[in-house]
Amino acid sequence: MNTKYKKTAKFPATARLHKSYEYKAVLNGKILSKGRFFSVNSALCMSEDKMHLTGRIGLVISKKMARNAIIRNAIKRVIRESFRLNIIILPRRDYVVRLCNKIPLSSLRNIKKNVRSEIDYHFNKISKCTKI
Repeated sequence: MNTKYKKTAKFPATARLHKSYEYKAVLNGKILSKGRFFSVNSALCMSEDKMHLTGRIGLVISKKMARNAIIRNAIKRVIRESFRLNIIILPRRDYVVRLCNKIPLSSLRNIKKNVRSEIDYHFNKISKCTKI
């Protein structure tokens, strides 16, 4: 990753999905990547802002899969940070990252490390796809 880009990488509100119909459209779309804990769905970018040149992300982290609020919030922070750093290599689409399997109880540091490695794997896999 380019260190110059790391300093300028931003995650504005326009890079997030907000409305339920936006989530629904993406969740009905194609599953681009599925791993041990997460699946990443994608659909064409529905942003009204035509000048927006990057993709958008939504997160579905349910209480059923991660009981503790501290763990859920940490997972969301790690995913948003990874998206912020990888946004330049990802195709301009809407993405939803969904937690599909229960997170086993371990230290918060181990959970963050496992989440980061899996999410980076998904984003790298998606960035290498030519037919999305």
